[in-house]
Amino acid sequence: MVGESNYTECVVKRKGGSGREILMKSLLVFGCLLCLFLAMILQGVLQILGFAILLGGLLFAFNLWPKFRKEYEYIFVDGQIDIDVMYSGATRKHLRRFDMDKIEIVAPVDSPSLDGYKHLNLKPSDYTSQAKDARVFAIFLKGQKQQEKILFEPDDNFLTYMKKKSPRKVEYKPEKKAEGI
Repeated sequence: MVGESNYTECVVKRKGGSGREILMKSLLVFGCLLCLFLAMILQGVLQILGFAILLGGLLFAFNLWPKFRKEYEYIFVDGQIDIDVMYSGATRKHLRRFDMDKIEIVAPVDSPSLDGYKHLNLKPSDYTSQAKDARVFAIFLKGQKQQEKILFEPDDNFLTYMKKKSPRKVEYKPEKKAEGI
């Protein structure tokens, strides 16, 4: 239909609890407790300085803590894909934008269609939930200098729009749902 817009979006929450994230949270809490302990045992001007450092540490931890809760939002508009990250549902940061024209292939990460790209040893940009049972897809892009690999978790609607725009580039077969059960 003329003037019909192809628009869909998908939001994926990042699962917490990675080793790096736990380490960072532990260091933040330990640092604040250490500053509190030092501020309590110091005397005179040093005690005031210790409380000032404690206040600075608490403000730093307060500003950094929301960064641990991430949600990725994938937006598809007329062949253009945007990937944004939202921290604690409060702030949004635009991460990537690319056109379907630059995509070489979109397929599940365990698909044999991606075997021809394994020799590239590209470090992927990971925009997934990192859940063990997640359905992760890989995108290989033609870059200006080299190829890029992007990992993401689109839903069925998102994949349908991508397949409609570039049927030969997107490996996706919708699952048939049982009716009348």
